[in-house]
Amino acid sequence: MLEKLLRKLKPDDMVKWQLIFDEYLEVSKADRLWAAAYLLNDGASDDGFDYFRAWLISLGQDAFLAILKDPDCLGELLQGNVDDDFLAEFEEIMYISSDAYLEKTEQDEEEVFFEACDRLALTAEEKAEIHADIVLPEALEWDEDDDLEIIFPKIAAALK
Repeated sequence: MLEKLLRKLKPDDMVKWQLIFDEYLEVSKADRLWAAAYLLNDGASDDGFDYFRAWLISLGQDAFLAILKDPDCLGELLQGNVDDDFLAEFEEIMYISSDAYLEKTEQDEEEVFFEACDRLALTAEEKAEIHADIVLPEALEWDEDDDLEIIFPKIAAALK
């Protein structure tokens, strides 16, 4: 569905979509969110955390912002929807606009898309607008040995 919508956009708008997506991905690097990803996905490498945040963005702006503010609210969202095969990751969304862009512009080299990203980079004002709605969760120092189920009781309940 998203790919279909992106294909309807002008190439520069596809690039802008990617730049906004990338900014949301960047600002969501929060240790408490990583801990929630670790609990939910039974582990989260660097790449796994990127794919988790991409999945969060795919849930839509309202859900993304709520989860970013309080990662444990993921448990309410997922209640009854988690099985043994569930993995809260969406790597493919990270490349969907570049694929659509290359197809629409009939280009073969990804470098063309990256050049367009550089040319259309977000302004400080555009970044500030994105950041205006962002409320990061309280900091959390954690490691794999911590009992994350105590920190995130709603997520733990959704996993049972």
